[in-house]
Amino acid sequence: MKINFYTLFFYLFFFSKTFSGELVIKILNIEEKIGSLHFAIYDNPKNFPEEEGKKIGFKKTVSDIINDEVIINNLEESKYAVAIYHDENDNNRFDTILAIPQEKFGFSNDAKVFFGPPSFDEASFFLKKNERLKIEISLR
Repeated sequence: MKINFYTLFFYLFFFSKTFSGELVIKILNIEEKIGSLHFAIYDNPKNFPEEEGKKIGFKKTVSDIINDEVIINNLEESKYAVAIYHDENDNNRFDTILAIPQEKFGFSNDAKVFFGPPSFDEASFFLKKNERLKIEISLR
């Protein structure tokens, strides 16, 4: 029984790493090296870009980001969209005044914003298994 458990563990570990993708996000236009960048990665169009619907969410201190790049490992093959914002005052909120953003933000594919966020299709890209995909997001 121990051999079967260890064999199963090995296969699960090996195949989970072997068939996963890596996403490299290059952030353009970081003007101030203060605060944090908040990242949200979505794989479902119905949830984009809602706070509760993200697949992965995390924040990084801007001063800790090397070469303005963030790497996300072990992503499954899927269609994704990314939203980020620069929380310069580090209050963990996307600050707006009268629904006008006061902090810089961006979406994958540099999807344009017209009176609201872009659609999932406008911001999405496909990550294949075993692929290392580099995308650029311009903060505006």
